[in-house]
Amino acid sequence: MRALTLNHGTQRLSIAFFFSKCGEFAFETAFAVAVVTLTDADILLMGLVYFFRYLPSALFSPIGGWLADNVEKKSTLVVVELMKCALAVAMFVMFEYSQPTVAMVIVASMLMTALDCLYTPTFRAYFPDIVHNDDLPSVNSAIQVIEDISSIIGPLIFSLIAIVLAPSYAFAFFAVSLLVSATCMLMLLSSARTTQESFNILAIFKEATRSVGSLRKFNKPLFTVICCTTLCAMFATSVIRFILPAAVIEHFQSEAAVGYIYSLLALGTVMGGMLYVKFNATTTARSVIVYWLLYGVLFLSTAIALQFNTYLFFLLLLCVGFIGAFVDIAIITNIQCLSNPQEVGKNFSLYYFTAVIGDAMSGLIACLMFLIVGPATFIGMTFMLCVAPLGWSLRRDDADKDRL
Repeated sequence: MRALTLNHGTQRLSIAFFFSKCGEFAFETAFAVAVVTLTDADILLMGLVYFFRYLPSALFSPIGGWLADNVEKKSTLVVVELMKCALAVAMFVMFEYSQPTVAMVIVASMLMTALDCLYTPTFRAYFPDIVHNDDLPSVNSAIQVIEDISSIIGPLIFSLIAIVLAPSYAFAFFAVSLLVSATCMLMLLSSARTTQESFNILAIFKEATRSVGSLRKFNKPLFTVICCTTLCAMFATSVIRFILPAAVIEHFQSEAAVGYIYSLLALGTVMGGMLYVKFNATTTARSVIVYWLLYGVLFLSTAIALQFNTYLFFLLLLCVGFIGAFVDIAIITNIQCLSNPQEVGKNFSLYYFTAVIGDAMSGLIACLMFLIVGPATFIGMTFMLCVAPLGWSLRRDDADKDRL
């Protein structure tokens, strides 16, 4: 964690990130439970909800990249956090004082996705401005640990709120955490803008399209990281977001159990984040592929274990979280180190765009999988997650030689 005490910027960003993520993980748990409840655990309907939830990434991810490279970062982060806070309050009111429909939940979730698309590229692009490239793996590892600790605390807070008050109050908690995060970010120093491109939405999308071809031709390692992650996200997201919660509720007959299971998963990611640098002297594009493969194998084993041995399920879920942290850190480090300084935000938005499209497709694929295998959807989707990175793992090209 020493990496986050390098300067005032890393300290304030990390504190703001902690509060924001604590609220976000409580929100995600509450949202998953709400979707499962509203749809009566109908995998088809849940898949559609999550498909529409992630659609705004197609529009807002390229805009988020432009903001990261052309607008003062502190302003973007503060404004977006405040907008998310207002939306969280609206969702609390909707769930507490009315009977929300599936359509209302979809619209609210789409707005939240849009705001996340504006926030993430700017946040990730902030660190290369304030720390040296050699410190980025350590900083990313520390940020991952903060996110993972938050992913333990957030679901536990949701479980406590669900027991003491009602699940809807988790949205109010999210709003408060975002307000604290925005307050912390107000103390950041203003960042310099590296470029001064005028806002032109058509030009932004043309540039995003051109960037894909450019990466494929001139930056194969980064192209590999982004494409492999997109493919894997098509299966991983639905498993994490609603298939796992639905399976947990069915198995344990408790909504609060979802919070505990997410916290156990997060405990593994904390361990992985803390040990990433120790186990990874170097980070390459191939590291991402290998970790995705291990992640899929472990998740498939977890899905099978749930049917036979609860304690083995817990142990394997811990291992899934551990390798999941390695996946996340390796992806972020590759993007930061393989990007030109003027294109960090753009490449993050491109990654976020393609990955979230994978997230959206994950919902539709889960629907199709449910039609094919029915109750075995958890096992079917994790099996496909094992298969997804195999094609990339068999390739040997210049990406293998790149060391970060």
